[in-house]
Parts: sequence; C-alpha cells; structure tokens
Amino acid sequence: MTTTRTDHDHNRSHDRDRDRDRDRDRFRIPLGQTLTSVLGLGPMPFTKIVRCRELVGEARRIGRDRPAGEWTNAEDGLRRAAERRADDWARTEAARTIEPTVATIKGLQAEVRFIEHQLTALGASRYVGPHGESCTRAEAHERHSECSALVETQERAGSRVHRRVSARVKRLLLGLLALDVIVLTFLMAKFLNVDLHRAFVSADSTLRAVTALLFAILGTVGVALTMKLFGRRHRAHRAAHGGWDLAGDGRRTLVAELVLCGLLASALGVAMAWRLVLDGPSDERFLTVVMAALFALVIGAVSYLSYQSEFADGSTVTEAIDVLAPQLHGTHRAEAALRAKREILLHQAVRLLAQLARDGARLRAEAHRRVVESVQDKAIRYARSVHQRCGYGSALPAPRLSLDDLDLALSQAGSWTGPDLALVQGDGGPGAEGLAVVA
Repeated sequence: MTTTRTDHDHNRSHDRDRDRDRDRDRFRIPLGQTLTSVLGLGPMPFTKIVRCRELVGEARRIGRDRPAGEWTNAEDGLRRAAERRADDWARTEAARTIEPTVATIKGLQAEVRFIEHQLTALGASRYVGPHGESCTRAEAHERHSECSALVETQERAGSRVHRRVSARVKRLLLGLLALDVIVLTFLMAKFLNVDLHRAFVSADSTLRAVTALLFAILGTVGVALTMKLFGRRHRAHRAAHGGWDLAGDGRRTLVAELVLCGLLASALGVAMAWRLVLDGPSDERFLTVVMAALFALVIGAVSYLSYQSEFADGSTVTEAIDVLAPQLHGTHRAEAALRAKREILLHQAVRLLAQLARDGARLRAEAHRRVVESVQDKAIRYARSVHQRCGYGSALPAPRLSLDDLDLALSQAGSWTGPDLALVQGDGGPGAEGLAVVA
C-alpha cells in the first residue's frame, strides 16, 4: 500500500516537472531571433531586446494565459513611456498649431461682439426732427414714411407744391452770383472814386479798391442771402399750383415781404443802371439807356432766381424729408457696412473653426499612431506573440492619452455659439463640414 502511494506521488512530480519544462520551452525567445534583432533585422526592436526578454520572463513567472485587455506590470511601464512621449508631442503641437488658431478665433469673436454693440447703439440712436425735436428711430421712420406718402399722393393729384429745384440750376445760380460780384465791384469802384488802372499804385488807392471789392461781395452775398431767406420763409405759403397762396393765413405778411424783396432787387438794378448811364458815351444816350435797362433786368433776374431757388425748392413737407432722410440713410449705410464686416468676420471664424476641427482630429490620430506604432508597443506585441501565442498583430488596449490642453483649446473655440455663426455655417462655406458649433 505504501509502495503504491509512493509511486503515485513520484509520477505526479514527474508530470509537473515535465509540464514546467514544456512551459519553459514555450516561454523562450528563440536564439536566432535574438541574433537577428541584435543585427537590427528584427523581429524585436533593436532598443528593446532586453525589455522583450524581461516581458517574456514576467509571463513565465505568472505561468498562465491572461486576457488581451490586461496589462502586466512590465507591460504597463513600457506602454506608459510611449504614452508620455505622445502626450508631450501632442502638447507641443497644440501649443504650436491649435492655440494660435484659437487665439485668432477669440479675436474675431471680440470684433464681432464689438460690431454687434455698435449695431445695437445705432438701433437705439436718437434722431433730430424738422423742428429740432428728438425722436427715436421708429418715430423718424414713421414721420419720414408719412411725409413721403403725402408727397406721392399730392403729386398724383396734380399738385406742384413739392417740386424741387435741380442741383444744376443751383450751381448755375452760384456762377451768376460770382459774375454779379464783378459787376458790383465795378459800381462800387465808381462810387469810391477808384481808378482801376492805378488801383495798386499807392496805399490809398489799394485800400479803396479792396473796400470796393468787399462792399461788392457783401452786397451780392447779402442780397442773395436775403432773397434765399424770404424764399425759404414763403414755402409755407406755397399753393398747389406752385405759386403763392395769397388767400391763406399770413397774407399781409407775405405781401409785405414780397414788396420788400421787389424793392431790394429794384434798388440794386437801378443802381447798376445809373452807373452805366453816368459812364456811358454822351453821344449814344439811347444805347446807354438800353444797356442800363438790360443790366438792371439782369441784376433783378439774379435776385429773383436767388429767391426762387429756395421758394420753388419743395415745401415744408419736403423740408421734413430733407432733415430725416440723410440721418436715416446714414444710419442705413453704417449698419450695412457693419453687417458686411460682421459677415466677413463670421466667414473667417467658420473657416478657422473648420481648420481647428481638422487639426484637432489630425493631432489625435497622430498621437494615437505614435503610441501604437512605437517601439514599446512593438516589443509588447512581440513578447505576447511568444508567451501568449496570439500572433504579432494581436490587439492591445487603446492608448491612455492625456490631451487636456487640446480638449481645453477646442472647448474654448467651440464656446462661440450664436444664430449668426450657425447661419454662416449652414451656408456651406469652405471647410464648414463637420462642425459641432450650434446656436
């Protein structure tokens, strides 16, 4: 009985030794592969030959097959080295490529916000009415629309009260006033006894010539401004046929001012005619009188045109339009320019966001590739092919990368949300595919 038990124990010990020898043979790196790896021919990485033997020795000590998703201590240390290098590379690349793009995007965001503040301020700006009153934008638009509708309605009804004087006529009037200055200078020179041929011979003659010129300018400008002032005042008394409304309120004042304008123009014309009569040849009195009357009519016509350039240039309704329209048009042009600039900035932001998304995906893929194609992973796969008999191409656990800097930069860029940015992205701009920035 005792002999049988002893033989059985001996057989079991022999079986264990045989299994241990078989496992030892199974967990052994062939000598030929070691030699070829030393020569740089593989299959082990040249710089990781010792670590491969260490991994195989660790597996021999464990003595059992393990799941592919588990790390041993040596494998974990080897993989950590590759992951740290990939993390360092990713951090450097993010600082070099990602962060400058994010800074540019944040700058564009600041510019867009400033433009939006400007647009808001334009929308809340105050406008000056026809009588100096302050009104909001909505009130100015309403007043302008009412005046425009009134002008259109009365024009369709045949009214001429809102007819305007063209800019060409006004420029022609300025030319006539310039000629009137020359003629009036000639008149004042005679009145002040200035010899125009010897105007600059002495200080006294120069002073007289300059005085004549100043009086001519003052007289011409004074008469023109007076006529324009009365013409502007009389717009309120303009009838539907375009002339004066002598049946309305203020008829006496209107008639008195018209008489004053006539006397002023007549006085200036008579003075010029008298100047020509005095200087004309004595043997050609008829021609002198005709020329004097002609020049008097010309001076009167210039004065009348000065009056009509204001009186016939619209009405009190068009005055309100003239006050409101430039302000509204100026605001519209400013808003259009700001919106166009904002549109350009938004398109630039979308392009940079698309570029940022591509760079981030490329950086992640490259960091992953640097781990799985590193000599550390090659050594681990080779060692597992020896002691796990799973083949060199067996899958390893996914890299444990720490891309906090990249994630922070992308989240900062992706924090810019808004309907305008989403609308620009929806236009299908260049590189706008795949963006996850939404309103």
